[in-house]
Amino acid sequence: MAKSSPQAGKILASPRVSRAAKPAVTEASEVWQARIGRDLAEQLRTDAVVLGLDGRTDIVRAALNLLHKQAAEERMAQSVGEFYGDSMPPLPLGVVPADDGS
Repeated sequence: MAKSSPQAGKILASPRVSRAAKPAVTEASEVWQARIGRDLAEQLRTDAVVLGLDGRTDIVRAALNLLHKQAAEERMAQSVGEFYGDSMPPLPLGVVPADDGS
């Protein structure tokens, strides 16, 4: 059985840059590429059909948008934690505290 590399199955989301060239960049956009395994590629093609995405560019764009959204949510959670420190943040209006069973 062949060993897979430690990078197998990981999406490498860094711009592809050769030593002599910079990434393809215009004022409005950049080109990013990722090398992925065949199994993940097939799963993504199946997912694209379910989600109505047309082609690899749409798949990568949707994935990067989800990554960005998740990071924004994490930044928000961290800022709430930093603001309230060790104290409990207030619950949103209309939310009743959970019964802790005591």
